[in-house]
Amino acid sequence: MARSQNIPFFPVAPAAYSQSYFAEVTRAFSLFAQQSRVPGPERATSLTLTTSTGNVDTGQLSYNSTADTLDLTHLNGVTQQIGFETYMRATNVTGSTIPNGTVVGFSGVDGEIKVAPYLADGSVPELYFVGVTTFEMLDGVTGPVTIYGKVRELDTSGTPVGETWVSGDILYASPDNSGTFTKVRPTAPDAVIVVAAVLVVSATDGEIMVRPTIPIGLAYGSFDSITDQPIGTTNTATDVILQNTLSANGISIGTPASRIVFAESGFYQVDVSYQIVTTNSSSKTVYFWIAKNGTDVADTTRAYTISANGDTRPVAVSYHLSLEASDYVELRWASTDIAMSLDAITGLSFAPDAPSVLVNVAQLQL
Repeated sequence: MARSQNIPFFPVAPAAYSQSYFAEVTRAFSLFAQQSRVPGPERATSLTLTTSTGNVDTGQLSYNSTADTLDLTHLNGVTQQIGFETYMRATNVTGSTIPNGTVVGFSGVDGEIKVAPYLADGSVPELYFVGVTTFEMLDGVTGPVTIYGKVRELDTSGTPVGETWVSGDILYASPDNSGTFTKVRPTAPDAVIVVAAVLVVSATDGEIMVRPTIPIGLAYGSFDSITDQPIGTTNTATDVILQNTLSANGISIGTPASRIVFAESGFYQVDVSYQIVTTNSSSKTVYFWIAKNGTDVADTTRAYTISANGDTRPVAVSYHLSLEASDYVELRWASTDIAMSLDAITGLSFAPDAPSVLVNVAQLQL
């Protein structure tokens, strides 16, 4: 390292004592002392910041003229381009090595964030996504995971996942292969997490630009019953039983099976389609409403009158509810005549089955 500092000039010593000579020496030392206290600009090719002694690679700070930034070396051979790359410190506790360029997610915490290969199949919340490993992370090793910036020395051909990638392709967290990418945009119930873009295509020296976009997936569910549900007693609240989960994310059939359980809080729309049938010709009124956590929700009852014997009618109702995590709702109905049933039609040769009740639930807002 060098400073822009004048080297002190010492006059040639005379053969005999000279007062002027010692005055020049004193002036030179005085000038040098002042320069040492207020040095000029420092110039260097690199600066090593470390507590270790000797010549070491980690902690070295140097200017990268190509990227026009400072490079800072870390452990495990990682070089960070300051200002252009951002890391999260994390630990591999999977019991095996996580390769460089692996998509990882949160798997716990113990003083450090724990990570493991991430699978975007909807089984793990989107917010558990962390980033992309930037070195070969051995088991038990703590080091940087890229959450923004370039990751290099990868296979960006797409061949390992049966795809062909080109520069500019957008890569998503894969719902099929843990820890990998795909250029095919996933669809629900898989999580859609935009992770990176392909910069350089190569089987060994490929580069990607990591810039995650993590949309918050809204919950949904579709449920039905394909059995008849008769009314047992007149003018008595009766819970509607659900049998099948057609599709779901964050919403499920609970215990008992009359409950629809919500994993996350939010504002929800519940659409219900009933199919009712009567077995006599007397006029009768059927009532439908919804309950939340075992308590009827005010002003949700809808009434329907039917009289023709054997007449089958669809009835559709819709509800909007604000719910907390772990809340449940139940669909309830009653009739003025026991000759009423929620009717399922099965075994049609020309059409799908007609469930006795079909429920579609969608989260409208977090």
